[in-house]
Amino acid sequence: MNPVDGPAGAGDYNDLMEIPGYRIIRPIGKGGMATAYLAIQESLERQVVLKVLSPGPADTAESVERFLNEGRIVASLRHPNIITIYDIGIADEVIYISMEYVEGGDLKQRMAEFSVPEKALELLLKIGSALDAVHQRGIIHRDVKPGNILFRDEETPLLTDFGIAKQTAIDHDLTSTGLFVGSPNYMAPEQAEGGAVDGRADLYSLGVIFHEMLTGRKPYEGRTVVEILMLHRQAPIPKLPPDLEVYQELLELLLAKRPRDRFRDARSMIDYIERMQRSGLFGSREALVRAPEIDITGEHPVVAPPAAEPPAAAVEGGRRHTLLGVLLFLAVTFFAGVKYLEHRLLENGPEVVQVPEQIPDLRPPPPAPAARQPLKLDEEKVLRALSWLGRHSLAEYRLVTPPKDNAYYYFSRMLEIDPASEEARRGLKQIAERYALLAEEAVARNDGLKALGFIEMGLKIDPENRT
Repeated sequence: MNPVDGPAGAGDYNDLMEIPGYRIIRPIGKGGMATAYLAIQESLERQVVLKVLSPGPADTAESVERFLNEGRIVASLRHPNIITIYDIGIADEVIYISMEYVEGGDLKQRMAEFSVPEKALELLLKIGSALDAVHQRGIIHRDVKPGNILFRDEETPLLTDFGIAKQTAIDHDLTSTGLFVGSPNYMAPEQAEGGAVDGRADLYSLGVIFHEMLTGRKPYEGRTVVEILMLHRQAPIPKLPPDLEVYQELLELLLAKRPRDRFRDARSMIDYIERMQRSGLFGSREALVRAPEIDITGEHPVVAPPAAEPPAAAVEGGRRHTLLGVLLFLAVTFFAGVKYLEHRLLENGPEVVQVPEQIPDLRPPPPAPAARQPLKLDEEKVLRALSWLGRHSLAEYRLVTPPKDNAYYYFSRMLEIDPASEEARRGLKQIAERYALLAEEAVARNDGLKALGFIEMGLKIDPENRT
């Protein structure tokens, strides 16, 4: 029997790992960095959770630092809606955190109970208060999701799992390489891009949870990580059903794409909800035309400086691709090319293709003419040469660079000579497919910004892929 699924003798685990002062009962969970055990703190004879850093060759100074970071952060906080840390220590090279043991389950398990708007709002207020305390200390959680909200009892939610939290004042640079960390279903757009984040990224995650509590569904659902990230970045905020539309403004102030369009901080969100509750506007259609007279998104100091944002016109220009094109493109390329990508990346290395600093003028091919015009002999010879060069460039992953020596250039030249060339059109589609595969590989390496760049380039070449 798997010990996680049933009882086991405490000695089974104490024989494998001994931590002075604690008697280990059984494992109760395992994450990417650590294993959690139910244990007894012998001095007080109380049940605790021992979170032990999983040993292995993948351990690095960064992973250890993240693990200890969680203990230090939570131990420094005193809040009724934040899990309590009792002890942090190292025993025989085993690094552990001892924390409060609760039996109320997590929000992921209890989501259906919070479909009642009043209960959902109360949870927002309590977890919002916890986030306010965290943000006031200069800490960004970065992984707010239902599985990280536990319950001490029926009415007391607890924010937990600060393993990837980031201190803005004393930043250990855990994301300096541009890697994104967090859970894609609940991740703010700026966090997925690997940029700087502040407390408003946590509020975005709370907005995703709010939508899921009210409707039973996440606001953005996709079949791949890249698809989910693109939906968070580009898709409109979903409209709530008519019986919940009084909460639409609250949802939009949490899920705004740009941080500056969200609540400026957790306290502003709390003030908004409490003002709406006191005025009786929640639950009334009057809320659709009246809003609390409080400043909620103005230019005010935040916990950390927000990421630099391009002008609104530039942002809108970068989002001109249709959501349908994103979905169709990703659905095709993900299933079609993973094996081919693995082979090419083993052969060429994961860094062989970069997103150009200045993206070339890429565009989809023009519509094919109704009738093909006859070609001259010399034109046919040029087409054969261009075809060979295009296929060779494609095999070498010279997709759009260097200038005038890349697959896009050669296949485009073929279309200039023969607008009806099916071979050239197939070549352009294959370039777009390569970018989809490269995006998947970038996501696997936690490089969200590069993945989004690859997707945008592929969509420029083939925005309406319906293969």
